[in-house]
Amino acid sequence: MPDTGKPGARSASRPANLPAKDYHFRRQGRSLALILALAAWFSGLVALSLFAEASPWLTALLALPTLPGLYELALNPQSGLDLTPNELRWFSGSRHETVPLKRIARLRLDTRLDLSVRATLILTSGEKLRLPQPAMPPVDALMQACEDHDIVHERHHFSLF
Repeated sequence: MPDTGKPGARSASRPANLPAKDYHFRRQGRSLALILALAAWFSGLVALSLFAEASPWLTALLALPTLPGLYELALNPQSGLDLTPNELRWFSGSRHETVPLKRIARLRLDTRLDLSVRATLILTSGEKLRLPQPAMPPVDALMQACEDHDIVHERHHFSLF
């Protein structure tokens, strides 16, 4: 059964007469985790070349999955999400979207089998907008911000589709 945020239910930390605080989230493409992952992958490739005497074309083929990581490391793309009392804005690279809160029917949060969370905005018109993964804040913080701004949200765990 999904966890559903109730519209109109005020957070215990915010009195009814005060507007909700703005929520801001920012993320950079360049991170320590990315640097460590690339370093580990390239160390494995060097070890494969030196100790297993792998052919250069095989080593080059195994280096191809690092290209997106190298791209993010070099360009450091920014992404983020802003939730204000009037609108929800997000950006990721060159993509920017803004949705007025009055057009949002609910936010659906799906935990997938790889434990990532996919966020889908369902608008009052029935249209669905998917939040890009780089712009996704931590789920608990996003759910709290939705409660503070009276946005109905549903949490579904491990759906296949």
